[in-house]
Order: sequence, then structure tokens, then C-alpha cells
Amino acid sequence: MKKILIVTWYYSINFGTALQAFALQKYLSNEGYFVELLNYFNTKYSWNTIIKRIVGKLNLIQLIRYYRYRKYSRLRSYIKHEIKEHYVFSNSDLKKIKHDTHAFITGSDQIWNTYYSYNSFYFLGFVSNVNKIAYASSVGTNSIRQEVKNEVGKLLNDFNKIGVRENSTVEMLSEVTGRRDIVQVVDPTFLLDSNDWMTFAKDARFDVKLPKNYICCYFIGNNSEYVQQLKNVSLLTGIKDLVIIPSVENPNFEIEDGLYINYAGPKEFVKLLQHAKYICTDSFHTVALSINFSKDFVVFKRFKDTEKVSQNSRLYDLLGQYELIYKLYSDSKEWYKSVDYEKVQTILNSERNRSKKFLLTAIEENS
Repeated sequence: MKKILIVTWYYSINFGTALQAFALQKYLSNEGYFVELLNYFNTKYSWNTIIKRIVGKLNLIQLIRYYRYRKYSRLRSYIKHEIKEHYVFSNSDLKKIKHDTHAFITGSDQIWNTYYSYNSFYFLGFVSNVNKIAYASSVGTNSIRQEVKNEVGKLLNDFNKIGVRENSTVEMLSEVTGRRDIVQVVDPTFLLDSNDWMTFAKDARFDVKLPKNYICCYFIGNNSEYVQQLKNVSLLTGIKDLVIIPSVENPNFEIEDGLYINYAGPKEFVKLLQHAKYICTDSFHTVALSINFSKDFVVFKRFKDTEKVSQNSRLYDLLGQYELIYKLYSDSKEWYKSVDYEKVQTILNSERNRSKKFLLTAIEENS
């Protein structure tokens, strides 16, 4: 088995982040590769880092995670049972792993969002002379922070192949790097089809009885307009039951008579989307899964387009790719139009197959 190490976010208490990491690992494992996610503690010298190294060497890492995530037991259980990890605690450890690793893959999620954070680790700056691949890596915004633009360009030029998640990112990074071989590929959650996700979620369990017909709501942003918009959706669709999945970013979202699922893990999250009659969200991955499940949905805008750190472009790209831009909430109520999912799924299957070919070719052509 050829070994592949993936560098991405996956310990964030965000359902989309956790699911995209699982999806890329699962797909490549199904293709016959030995796949692990690289868990690396930053090696800057500080007491915090030194303690982490000692704890790691003593195999006490799970104890740290228990206390860090004790409020999120189902997420902890999910990572323990669904994610294969490779632990690294020093720069010397990083140098050793490249000798038995066939390819390093970075992506997906906003790991290249330099306005949120910048770390050369997510640009695979810690290894050289190996097969480096970017799969569905996202910048998240419309630009690279000026202070790190040159460094980012140099790091990206060391990649063998670069596939990014958004169409808008292709042109941006082509300008930064001078490369003309950067392509757009689908998010890893699309590498698995709806049947795969139903199998994934079959063990989900709930502490409350779910309504027969409900609007599933998941909001990352704390936007004061969401409550009224949600009421309007309920009124127009005629669906009165609202099931709320609180996000860690917006845990205090409240709406009258909402049913709150406070102890959902990734499997419960997917199951709630699967069985929803309608979905309201401002989340990229919730939209992606809604499309995968052929669900009716509407997207609320989390940012103003004029904000420099606006992440709306991610959703514009995603909706535009499947000719669903009208699913953005507006007073015109155009979002209420039903989706021709036969057409959408035709586009998705084509994009899925193209992206799989890119990924597998990138892995094998530099063998």
C-alpha cells in the first residue's frame, strides 16, 4: 500500500471541517491507499509546546483531548473511530516521515485563508523533493494578505499539482505563482455520494424525537437578520417545525419554538440534513451536503460583500457551479423556486469524476 499523508484542519469543532477531512481520507482509502491525517504540534519553543512534546512522547495525547473536548463527546468519538492520525511532535519527526510517504496532500477547507491565519505547514513548507498535491484547498476570501503573498507564491510553486476549491481562486493563485496549471476541483464531501453519506450516518442517535417534516437550520454567522428571514422561509414553505443545530461559532442562536439538537456529532449532523424537508444555512459544507442529498434549501448571506474578509465568494462559486445562484435568500423570493436536481446531479457527477481523475493522476504520475 502506498502511504499518503493529508494536511488539513480536522480538530475544529465545526461539522464541515470534520466531514471534509473524513471524506478525503475515506475516498483515498477506498482507492487502496494507506491514508493518515498528519497531526502536528507547532514546534516553536515555548513551555506550552515543550509540555505537548513530552505528553505526546508519553502517549498521553488522548488525555489532553479528553479535557479539551469534554463538552463534545460525540465529536471526540467520531475522530477516534473515523479518522486515522499520524502524530508528529518535532521537526526531526517531520523530516523522517517523508522517506516512507508516497504523497503529501494539503486540503480542503480554508487552510489557505491568510486573513484568518497563516502557517507554512498548510502549504507543505516542511518537506521538499516529494510529491506535493493540493486538493480543494481554499483561500476563502478574494485575496492573499499582502505581507505573505511572495512567500505563498514560492511555497505553491513547489507543488507538483494544485487543485483549489473555488473557481475564483484559480485566477488569483495563477497570478501569485505565475502557474497556468492550477485547476478547480470539487470539495472532498462531493467525492462521496449520497449513499456513502447515508451509510456514514446510519448509527446517528438523538436524545429527542424529531418532527416528521422540519426545516433544518445551521448558522455559523451571528447575523441579526437571520431570525426574520427564517420566519419568512417557514411561512412561505408552510413548514412550522424548526430544528436548530447550534454551531460553536454561534451557540446562542435563538428562535421561538425551535427544537435544539445540542449534542449532535458529525453523524447526527448528516442525518438531520438527510431527513430534513427544507434546509436553511450560511455554511458552505451544509450547502454542499444539501446538493449531494438533492435537498431543497436556501442560503443566508453571512457577510456583506463589501467586507474585506467576506467569505461569500465561496458560496457564490459553489452555487454558480451548479446553476443555483438563485438559492441565495432575497426579498424577491426567487429562492423558493424548486431545484431541477436531475440537471444538478448530472453536473455533479461530471465534476466528481473529473476531480477524482485529477487527484488519482496527481498521486500516481510522480511515482
